[in-house]
Amino acid sequence: MKTLLLENILTAMSIQPNEKQKGIRIKNVTYDRSEIRSQTLFFRWNNRAVPVETIKKYKNVFIVTDTPFSQMESLNSNQIIMVKDLKDSFFKFTSYYRHLFNLPVVAITGTCGKSTTKEMLKHILEETHKVQATISSKNANCYNLPYLMGIDDDTDVAVFETAVSSKGDMTESCKYFYPTIGIMTMIDVDHTDKIRSFDTYLAEKAKIMEGMDNKGILILNSDDPYISAIDTSKFKGEIITFGKNKNAIFRIKKFQYHSSGMTFWMEFKQREFKGYIPGLGEHSVYNAVASIAAAAKLGVDIPYAIKRLSSYQHMRSHFQIIEGRNQITLVDDTWKSNPASLRKGLETLSRIALPSQRKIAVLGRMAALGKYADEEYEKAGHLIGASGIEILITKGFIAKDFEKPAIEAGVNPHNVYHFSDADEMKRFFDSFLIPNDIVYFKTGGDDSDFDDVIDYLRG
Repeated sequence: MKTLLLENILTAMSIQPNEKQKGIRIKNVTYDRSEIRSQTLFFRWNNRAVPVETIKKYKNVFIVTDTPFSQMESLNSNQIIMVKDLKDSFFKFTSYYRHLFNLPVVAITGTCGKSTTKEMLKHILEETHKVQATISSKNANCYNLPYLMGIDDDTDVAVFETAVSSKGDMTESCKYFYPTIGIMTMIDVDHTDKIRSFDTYLAEKAKIMEGMDNKGILILNSDDPYISAIDTSKFKGEIITFGKNKNAIFRIKKFQYHSSGMTFWMEFKQREFKGYIPGLGEHSVYNAVASIAAAAKLGVDIPYAIKRLSSYQHMRSHFQIIEGRNQITLVDDTWKSNPASLRKGLETLSRIALPSQRKIAVLGRMAALGKYADEEYEKAGHLIGASGIEILITKGFIAKDFEKPAIEAGVNPHNVYHFSDADEMKRFFDSFLIPNDIVYFKTGGDDSDFDDVIDYLRG
């Protein structure tokens, strides 16, 4: 974080500082009580208790609040910043801090591909730029303030995921980051437990344009039917497209599967480029080309970007190939499970499995589907059958919903099994697996039993 003067923060929040509040340096801004230390500005959200005795141990701690709190009178009155509207004051601060820096900020959204595209772009840039970025897949709103505070005078570019799990998430994230470049990877049903309709979910994603003040650069997957349906007429910036579509500006010409990655050919401005990306699946190529497009708009030479991607470290549990014991192959795709990611995973499994391999799918529940759950489990079950899965294993009672449509689609009912815990699965695998099997794991519930079983089966 860049060190700030308290008087400048207060002025940005439309508060007139008094003389005793001038000349004080702030080195930490937080709404997490556990992170309070000397020279901290603390925003008191949700009328939570203020750790007054802890604050007394530190020098220059200031509390921004819109309501009184217990033991408030025992603190110095200059430490209390009383405001009419805490949320309004807070976002005045985030706007002030963000606009201290004239740097490009990339915001990446979509149902799938956010984390991988972000990691790819970060990898391209970080050899020549100081990059502030989302960590792994930690993209919930509670991380936005720490990520914003991670920007300082040495930062060259910031790359953040802007996830949508409830209404208002995109608008709120953009009030932290004010992105100059937006990327939309692909969109399908997700988070419809809190966002009741898919149309509303799609509209929430599209609010990235408003968050960019309808200017800057927007990078869109031209092959995604839902993204193509978004009204971009109010966007006054530059729109860049990527995909296999012949009109895509960054056009994917073709790709080939290899043992642990993808070779791809891409065309841009009538020039063809060849690259390689670790990580299997057509979706990996889309993520790579999206990251190349963003890097190019940030001034990076395309051949350099492609060369950097060849050394990218594929993300853990994102269709991760693992050598299992007794000559079995494990595929750990447990980072997330929604209809789109499961579809991409099964498609990729079908492409890489050899005719001699038994294809075994071990599935936990898909997450956050709301009223679309029955329809999406039925679609997924039919896809399981169409993908040539020979053995289906479900874990947890919700995942049983895969079974009936999978059997309808051709999976032998005698090859469908259900388990409730890791120990049951381990005992089953001990006697069931044979050399050359390929076992695909997918769940959306942060289920540690899957990690346990995968570790048990490792070579």
